[in-house]
Amino acid sequence: MHKPVHICHVTVGHNPTDDRIFYKEVLTLSEKYPKISVIAPKRYQPEQHPAVQFHLFPEKGYFCNLFRAFKIAKSIRANLYHVHEFEFLPFALILKYKYGCRLIYDAHETIFYYFTEFTRRSKLITFIPAIIAQATEWICSHFSDYVITVTPWVAKGFRPFHKKITLIYNYPIVGMFEIPPFEKKDKNQPLILYHGQLVPARNIDIMVESMKYVREKFPAAKLMIVGGIQQWYKDQLDRIVRENQLGKWVEFSPPVPFTEVPQLIRNATLGLSSMRPNESFKRSIQIKPFEFMSMGVPVLGCRVPSTEIYIEQTESGVLVDPPTAQNLGDIIIHLLGHPEIMNRMGQNGWRAVREKYNWAMMKKPLYRIYNEVLAC
Repeated sequence: MHKPVHICHVTVGHNPTDDRIFYKEVLTLSEKYPKISVIAPKRYQPEQHPAVQFHLFPEKGYFCNLFRAFKIAKSIRANLYHVHEFEFLPFALILKYKYGCRLIYDAHETIFYYFTEFTRRSKLITFIPAIIAQATEWICSHFSDYVITVTPWVAKGFRPFHKKITLIYNYPIVGMFEIPPFEKKDKNQPLILYHGQLVPARNIDIMVESMKYVREKFPAAKLMIVGGIQQWYKDQLDRIVRENQLGKWVEFSPPVPFTEVPQLIRNATLGLSSMRPNESFKRSIQIKPFEFMSMGVPVLGCRVPSTEIYIEQTESGVLVDPPTAQNLGDIIIHLLGHPEIMNRMGQNGWRAVREKYNWAMMKKPLYRIYNEVLAC
């Protein structure tokens, strides 16, 4: 009797129940494969799933985390390892060639620009490490059995190094966003929402400052910013709030679990996406616009290739170009003053997600990749 195929997802930087890794890829695979392990940092204790076993390691330091994840991965002896960070690829190749297992690499972003644009350090300092990191990713990925990427712009960088590349877009799970989307919102208290990573690379300061313009026309409007934030950046944003006397109009809230995101969005009148068109975002597709679209909430974002396709072409929101506090404030004021436009945009987004941009469309290519790799 054959043993069931054992699949192991490895992440050293994401949460155990990351929306893409766990809720989308792992739970989709669990419908077909009965034995799946997830190696991840021990940031909390996730709920157990009958087909998924969590192997969590306490975080200590960058290299220590890599060795701890490798030690667990080696003890598991899975048939296939699905790796989500470039820095674990050298360890994954040891597993591949020593134990004869299969290897899939899942590239979430362009590493070079992640190094240079998501840090407080000067690019003069990060440039050389970014080149080394990017070279490590591309070279190591050549020896993997398959490469998954999230956008065509990320995939383009891998094509000289690997022939087997497939895009698995990070579309939303429609079933998690089934709260009725077109219920009437409180027109007297409009809520503008941003949820996600709170870093300078997303120009959160522009969102905060825009409220000094919005409050003049809509004094009951409020901006809610939800997510984790480092204290130095929170101090910087708090200073903007104080200088512009925006305490009544801007609220910060800690991050919520992925399963609570639909309820959070349900109360929003407008949704905000990243407001900085940097090189990293020009090559990525953010999940936040899709989540707003799923709930029939109009989206405001900066102009990058992905927003031109998913927001502008579907007419589910407005691109703020250039992304300044004044422009963002003016657009918010215009939309709040024309609820019929917001309603039309919300319906366009809701329909686009259900017809084209949803995770159900990604299940078939994910299964095909696994069938091909395991058949080798």
